[in-house]
Amino acid sequence: MPVLIVTGTGTEVGKTIVTAAVAATARAHGRTVAVLKPAQTGVAPDERGDAAE
Repeated sequence: MPVLIVTGTGTEVGKTIVTAAVAATARAHGRTVAVLKPAQTGVAPDERGDAAE
């Protein structure tokens, strides 16, 4: 299974949007897709992060 890693230089640079677009395109072409977000940065200690959802 091929692995694609999307990375960026900071927060709010479009990594999630790019990941969603790549995943949607792959699925539209019949590929099986799994998306994983192993870490999150830029969240204040008292702020709810993605893991809270």
